[in-house]
Amino acid sequence: MREESILDIIATFEEMADTILAQLKLLERYMDEHSEEERIRIKSEINSNETRIDRFEVLISEKFINSIILYQPVASDIRKVVAISRMSINLERIGDRVINILNSIDNINESVEYKAMVEVLNVMLLSGISMVEKALLSFINNDNEYAIWTIKNDEVVDDMNSKLLINSISKAKVSDKTKEMLLSYIDLKNIITNLERIADHATNIAEASIYSIHGTDIRHSGLDSTLGSINENK
Repeated sequence: MREESILDIIATFEEMADTILAQLKLLERYMDEHSEEERIRIKSEINSNETRIDRFEVLISEKFINSIILYQPVASDIRKVVAISRMSINLERIGDRVINILNSIDNINESVEYKAMVEVLNVMLLSGISMVEKALLSFINNDNEYAIWTIKNDEVVDDMNSKLLINSISKAKVSDKTKEMLLSYIDLKNIITNLERIADHATNIAEASIYSIHGTDIRHSGLDSTLGSINENK
């Protein structure tokens, strides 16, 4: 029963992870879509998935508590379910970011600023999707390297965020409607911030994966010192 309980938690987590990846890819399509009918359909699907994601997070939490109380899992299994609990929280937050971005796009999708920036925003989103995918693969495949790649790539995404704003401001050709322009940039900044946070949550998932694999919590010790310790123990 103990093993079945752990496998059940893993299966629920993988279903949640698949739903989050689907959300991110739906958001990518929403950014590119020009048909109002299709945009309404995609938005409806995203909102429906968001409800499922919230339920997954609650379900994993309940299964986690029941597993600890009823079956007293061994240390390696405890690490795995603790890591899943941490990752599920971050997945749920990524889902929230998707909704935030969707709402901001709706506010500015007809603006000159958004149309000028949408391709670059899509590049940022693809970077975030790649980070989430690799972080999840690290856990599912028990593979350290994907987790390390994700953590190191976080700085690249942050740097892209900064350069993106500078370039958009310098290249924008807008009228004297300053208020409208500023409001548009506020929403653009909101989209960019949420995309950056998706990358941060992917990093958190990768850190939880390393904890699951090695039993080492790197949230405060840092990646380099952890790698040294892992290599010494091989």
